[in-house]
Amino acid sequence: MEEKIRMEEAFDETDVRTYSRGDTITGSVVQVEDKDILVDIGYKSEGILPKAELSPFREREEIEPDEEVEVLVTYIDEEKGTVYVSEKQAAYERKIGELEVAFKKDETITGTITEEVKSAGYHVNVDGIQAFLPGSHLGSDMPSVISELKGKDLNFKILELSRKNRNIVVSRREYLNEERKKQIDEIFNELEAGQTIEGEIKSKVDFGLFVDIGGFEGLVHRSEISWKDLPAPPDEFEEGDTVDVKVIDLDREEEKISLSIKRLTPNPWEGVSERYPAGKTIEGEVVSITDFGAFIKLEEDVEGLIHISELSWGYPEDPHEVIEVGETVEAEVLEVDEEEQRISLSARKAQEDPWEKIEESYEPGTEISGKVTKVTDFGAFVQLEEGVEGLVHVSELSWDHVNHPSDMLSEGDEVNTQVLDVDKQDRRISLSIKQAQKDPWHEFQDLYSVGSKVKGEISEIKDFGAFIQITDDVEGLIHVSEISTDKVSTPQDILEVGETVEAKIIGINDEKRQVRLSIRILEEEDSKTTQDSDSEEENGHETISMREHLEEKGF
Repeated sequence: MEEKIRMEEAFDETDVRTYSRGDTITGSVVQVEDKDILVDIGYKSEGILPKAELSPFREREEIEPDEEVEVLVTYIDEEKGTVYVSEKQAAYERKIGELEVAFKKDETITGTITEEVKSAGYHVNVDGIQAFLPGSHLGSDMPSVISELKGKDLNFKILELSRKNRNIVVSRREYLNEERKKQIDEIFNELEAGQTIEGEIKSKVDFGLFVDIGGFEGLVHRSEISWKDLPAPPDEFEEGDTVDVKVIDLDREEEKISLSIKRLTPNPWEGVSERYPAGKTIEGEVVSITDFGAFIKLEEDVEGLIHISELSWGYPEDPHEVIEVGETVEAEVLEVDEEEQRISLSARKAQEDPWEKIEESYEPGTEISGKVTKVTDFGAFVQLEEGVEGLVHVSELSWDHVNHPSDMLSEGDEVNTQVLDVDKQDRRISLSIKQAQKDPWHEFQDLYSVGSKVKGEISEIKDFGAFIQITDDVEGLIHVSEISTDKVSTPQDILEVGETVEAKIIGINDEKRQVRLSIRILEEEDSKTTQDSDSEEENGHETISMREHLEEKGF
């Protein structure tokens, strides 16, 4: 009876045990044949493991009796009682299961890039299971050339996983993004405003410096590089340089960290209004020149501006005309704005004002030479000395009529002038060019008067008459009615420009400075002289005849 019970127990432990397709079993190798391996799986017959179904992940290629193996039931022949198993599929199921867990937990996995999928991405070996890596998910830190990627072990995140379709899609980009977030979280948790840290300059742009402070780049805006205003980061900062920076602001939501270099040193602008009160005279070096003035270094990171209007008592159009970079200048403090970090200076107020003694230097009637600085519609400005200019009104340019000052003068011309009037209060000096010259009209009057004969070239012909150049500066007009004793329709009929003629002055208008001439009167006078001469000759003949007659009579 006891023997029967033992047989039933033995039967329960072996023959009663059943398996289904897909079950994973741990068994022991019983026998290794040419093509198959017999494995004791606790079934009524050994399981058949084809050598082709051995796992590719085996540590040893050869399999030996009594070795434990994990297999998966692939087929059961009920009639023959035969079970077929696969170590390869058991390994796949185990590993795909591990990947499913990693996928659900959003864990990082490791894989090796094996080959390129043209125009799509790459194949990745993940513990013997092939996954697909889209090209767009490679990550910006890796080269895209397969020759440089093949064989590289990289970390990935699983994007898609289908056990049924045996489809796994991975992403390195997502892994990098997650790592970056972790890194950013770590940085933002560790940093606080006011903290000083060391960083490396990664890039230099017009508006500042990007500094790596441990895997994250913060910005040092150009306004935070120095206590003085900078249009761009100075040349002393280069990419790759190590710099100390101070954290001034953290924005976790925007992922921005603002840094400062200048705040590592005291603000030199604090108390600057006490050090440089208005009216104080200072000395400083010219560090830069702009179109509107020059910046003067007063101390480290403190500069003052001399506006172009305050550079000199003159009227420079370009600061370079009166000042140079590197030059040491003396200036007076005009105004200090500590909050806006601005200091206004004046170089001219540190110099003697030439207008203080202007009346002594330029009395009316004084003749002085100067350079024409500007020509306008109403006249020309002449520089007499640095900071002193006078105006020659258009009416004082010449004794002759001037249509426009530019017809007579150009900027840079040296001219001799006479001071007409000085207005110290309004800083004005009236000058005259013509008064510095002898009046050509007076010269004419010294030589000629009404009734004088003149000879000159015809300079211009009009319908109403012709102009004759009497002197270099004075012309006379012969009206058409005064050209000839004969009737003249138009002057061009008998006169031409350049022809030299003789005429008589018949009128002088001092107020209008006009001279009237006549050729006709000279012709009439010549004609009358001829007639008188003929008459005298006839009378002479009569007198001789009478004398002869009387002599014949005996008188």
